[in-house]
Amino acid sequence: MKVYSYNAVGKREEREKHRDNSTHVYQYGPFLAVHERRFMVRWGMVVCYTGGGTLGHVYPALAVHEELSGDEGYQAFYIGRDERVEREAVEAAGLEFRAIPSGKLRRYRSYRNLIDPAFVIAGFFASLWILTRHRPDVLFSKGGFVTPPVVAAAYLLRIPVISHESDATAGLATRINSRFSRIVCTPFEEGFERLRTKRIVATGSPIRKSLAEYEKGSAVLPFLKEDEKLLLVLGGSGGSQTINRLVQSTLDQLTASAYVYHQCGRGNRSDREHPRYKEVEFITSLLPALLERADLVVCRAGANTIAELALFGVPALLIPLSGSYSRGDQEDNARHLEQHGSARVLSEDVESETFAAVVCALLEDDQARRALADSMAGLGKPASASLIADLVREQGRKHSCSGE
Repeated sequence: MKVYSYNAVGKREEREKHRDNSTHVYQYGPFLAVHERRFMVRWGMVVCYTGGGTLGHVYPALAVHEELSGDEGYQAFYIGRDERVEREAVEAAGLEFRAIPSGKLRRYRSYRNLIDPAFVIAGFFASLWILTRHRPDVLFSKGGFVTPPVVAAAYLLRIPVISHESDATAGLATRINSRFSRIVCTPFEEGFERLRTKRIVATGSPIRKSLAEYEKGSAVLPFLKEDEKLLLVLGGSGGSQTINRLVQSTLDQLTASAYVYHQCGRGNRSDREHPRYKEVEFITSLLPALLERADLVVCRAGANTIAELALFGVPALLIPLSGSYSRGDQEDNARHLEQHGSARVLSEDVESETFAAVVCALLEDDQARRALADSMAGLGKPASASLIADLVREQGRKHSCSGE
């Protein structure tokens, strides 16, 4: 066993060494007592999570946290941007949330490009301070524009970094983070050969336990008749104005073919009433039952949504967010699934009549939907969170044994 302490300038010194160095004990001296880190002994592994920009960067990290939370001596905290929804999601999972300044790395002209570099630099020094205080054994980065300063600070402190990319192509943050990461986890085996990292592992995208451990066959939806078809419409955590508009303009045609359950996003309710239509701002505990029961899902092509569709093997009609409003990651995801025969795809500028015709045709074609469902299910990796948790444990052990 190794015992460490910190001297007056915060430098770790090795005080005692035994043959069995599998366990490290860290003792924090007077220097850290000033910052409410009074004398303590730390057992087990400490993991720092980071990610942000949307909830799509938060939930996968929380899925890995859920997988590790049963480990003896496990402790964790989260570094993210100061955004209410993301903070609430993290704190609801029982993690301490530490906010840092964040700036977006844009590839288009904007006056914010003149200001945001200062926030990125401030985020780096804030991350350096937080990581120095908490001394995690591993940093898990889920991506998003908040993460590069955190990852760079961890690399400087010789903290092992594991990064995860959910999309079919690597985003700018992942391309930057890969240079400082020991492992990059990806959803698919192909498409990431150019990343500059020591090791790439195709783990899939981690799914929350409430979905991954859902007992299939237990779906009960009292508003739905036994032989009635269900069209599930998902607009992502923030809703989709395009999908909302398409549904509202074709509702009579859609409800003639199926019961429509529509997640419209916060603040987007139309309060339209129809006996075969249900509109909600957000779906929580009912999502597994809806995915299991759905005959067809209309949705964006975000990575987390696709991972959930694959987990349940649901046929989908994807309407990806246009590259005019993003880096084109959803278009890449949709193209990947379409090429593998796992989904049908429509562009964002689709006419309402075309949208309704495609949806109704799919609802009537059981064979086509079955083929899409089978192909989609083949992409699912329900053990993704467990695989990533094992990588975190592996890097944590190496870091502890190295004495860094």
